[in-house]
Parts: sequence; C-alpha cells; structure tokens
Amino acid sequence: MKVAALIIGIDGWERYTLPLVESLKLHEPDCRIVVIDNASQTPYPAMGYVHRTERLCYSAAINRAAEIAGAADWYVILSNDVICEGSFVRYLAASGGDGIIGPCLKKVHGFPYLEGWCVCAPSVAWQALGGWDENFRVSSWEDVDFSTRALETGFNLSYGDIPFRHLDQRQRFGLVADYWDSEKHNIEYFMQRHQRIAVL
Repeated sequence: MKVAALIIGIDGWERYTLPLVESLKLHEPDCRIVVIDNASQTPYPAMGYVHRTERLCYSAAINRAAEIAGAADWYVILSNDVICEGSFVRYLAASGGDGIIGPCLKKVHGFPYLEGWCVCAPSVAWQALGGWDENFRVSSWEDVDFSTRALETGFNLSYGDIPFRHLDQRQRFGLVADYWDSEKHNIEYFMQRHQRIAVL
C-alpha cells in the first residue's frame, strides 16, 4: 500500500520538522515523505523530499504537497509540530478506506471535524473532495470544511488510534498581523458555504 506523508512547515526545521521526518522514517520507512517549506525565514536544507514554496495558506500547501507526492492509496496530512510514535500503515489498510481518520476528533458550532494537524484521507475521498479548499486564509477552519465535505459526500469521519502526537507550537497566530481578521473571514466563508449562521 502506498502512503504519502504530507508535512507542512514554516520554520522550526531543527526543532520540529526534522524530528518528524526522522520518526516517520523510523516507524514507516516505506512511506513517501513530502515536506513543504512554506517560505520559512531560514530555508530548509536542500533535500530531495523538501520543496520550498512561496507563502501559501495551509490548504494550498497541502494540495501542493499532494500534487508533488503523486498517486497514493492514503494521504497523511501533518503540520510540522507533530511526532510519529509508532507504525500506522497497517491500521490505515485495515480501516476499509471508506472515510477520513485522525487522532483528534472534535466539534465546533455543531460540526464534527478532525483537527488539521493530522488527517488521514484515502485516495478515493481525496479525489471526490478535490483536495482542500484554498479559499481559507492562513490556517483555520479548513479542517472543519474538509471534514464537513467528507460527511456531505458520504464518507465516514472517525477517530483513529494512530500514533501521532501534537506538540502544538501555536505558530499560526503569529504568521500574519491580522490573524483574527483571517479567522473571521474563514468562519463566515465556511458558514456561507455550508448554509449555516455562525454563533460566535
């Protein structure tokens, strides 16, 4: 089974991204790794699996990584502040591939969703959904949208006991000066798309 790990990073090469890559290689050496260096202040080292981009929103960076990875049975989306603590490919293979899986299932304003720091999507779901919506700015609510569209398209959404731990550097809040303006835009866009009124 072909699994592609799509790692989205801005800065933090030594502290976050490299340890994540090394943990993936340790536990799943056959996993295809694609790292997006999303315009880090200090560029990531020139390595075959590292791809430097202009600054992209989280959704666009994920889609770029998937495009680079090419065909796969599963896409594992990871922010760079995550560590892999065990094998997971067999778990994904045994899941049936009829839904998206993640280690953190939550609900916001009545919408269940998998937090975007780790989302595992089978190819059939990825193709049906057309990737992640790039109209979301910076990084917020795109994971709620991806989960919601999966449910609306007929795929399951489920918690998975997969060995990823979020270190949560909370970097997104400092990426732009008007982060909360982008958050407001994302909520309004999401609610309009899914025909709901935000309760803030």
